[in-house]
Amino acid sequence: MSEERTAFLNVRPEERKLVYSLVFILAITTLVLELSDVIATGGFVSKVGPKNIFWLWIVDMLISLATVGAYALVVDRTERVRLVKWLTLAFAILFLGLRFVFSLGAPDWISYPILYILTDQFYAVFPLAFWAMVNDLYTAAEGKRLFPIITMGTALGSILGNGLAALSGWILQRSGGDPASLLPLGSLILLFGLVILEVVFAKQTVNARQSRDETIDVKQTINVGADYIKNIPIFTYLAVSMLLSGIAFTVIEYHFLFSIDQAFTQDPLQFQSFYGMFKIVLILSTMLVQAFISGRYLERLGLKNSFIVQPIALAIGSALAFVIPGIYGAAAARYVVRLVQQSWDEPARKSLENLIPDERRGRVSVVIDRYFYDISTILSSLALGILLFFIANFSQTIILIYLAVAALVSIIAIWAGFRIRARYDESMLDWRLARARRKSVLTGIEF
Repeated sequence: MSEERTAFLNVRPEERKLVYSLVFILAITTLVLELSDVIATGGFVSKVGPKNIFWLWIVDMLISLATVGAYALVVDRTERVRLVKWLTLAFAILFLGLRFVFSLGAPDWISYPILYILTDQFYAVFPLAFWAMVNDLYTAAEGKRLFPIITMGTALGSILGNGLAALSGWILQRSGGDPASLLPLGSLILLFGLVILEVVFAKQTVNARQSRDETIDVKQTINVGADYIKNIPIFTYLAVSMLLSGIAFTVIEYHFLFSIDQAFTQDPLQFQSFYGMFKIVLILSTMLVQAFISGRYLERLGLKNSFIVQPIALAIGSALAFVIPGIYGAAAARYVVRLVQQSWDEPARKSLENLIPDERRGRVSVVIDRYFYDISTILSSLALGILLFFIANFSQTIILIYLAVAALVSIIAIWAGFRIRARYDESMLDWRLARARRKSVLTGIEF
């Protein structure tokens, strides 16, 4: 703590080049994700219909399970920097190829769901690979301080992506252009990110071990993740918290979309304006919290106390949506839970995963960060779909039921967070968290 740091972002002078480069790489990939998401979601809702969103979510999550399963086969056997480069190039090519699908006049019920699913697969695997690479670069102590700063790239990319989508939408509306014509731009931006990766890591050696297992399959990946979840108490209760939190997240997300649709059902432009302003406020708030609060207080509070915050936010969000009817309660609920999730819970979880040895970390993070999220989304979507089918004419009853479920699972997740705190010191003694060496950001740099 005695070494010089920048007053603004709590980054030491010798760390600036790599940290800011990682922020930039994360920002431009998020930009492409946001741009593609706007095209895909807007096209699906307007061309296919919002009532089919549950089924799209379910299909998307099932495909995500397969995608992250395939990713898990290579993540611990491949140099992580190389894997991030391959993924960047692959999605640049896929987005460019999908532009030709639109050009050939494919039906909307095919083209827009494909774009939505492709975008979500990018979102599913790229952050996993990126943070696996970042964890190879920093120690757990460095991660608690620097990961919230690096995560700011997500907020920056979100602002740029949504801003570009809004501006291009305004231009295309007047020129009669096609939103899918923006996909080649996304490919070019990803290729630019690939160049940045090449430059940044040209003289940076990443001292991380790869798995020496000769055969790695999906079953083995699940077994490795299950081993940590079953035998290390903090990961056991983290898995419980992740599964329950995913259910609450899905409920609050749907309630938010449903409330906006009800409030602005006669004026789509008001819908878009409100949603755009909401996202801007959320993104700016996330940046401020990441810059001035998360990095400093995660370090002071410690990981053992950090995993109670997100379930509490979900419980507060469920209560806000219940107590304040309509769009304002729904917006307040989504704002609270997304702000805490993006600015606090994600950096804390990545810091905890830093304790897992290099050769297993990728597979364990797949199970914790993706499998539990995907499964909880599928279960929640099915349950909401069934409620809508059987109680279609009693929307207020549906709201009471699903908000009560969200509150209940949030309370159980709070209990899991306290169990993480109680079993943290004991878990640190487990041999599965032993690190043969500690690495620093300066290791491997050639001057």
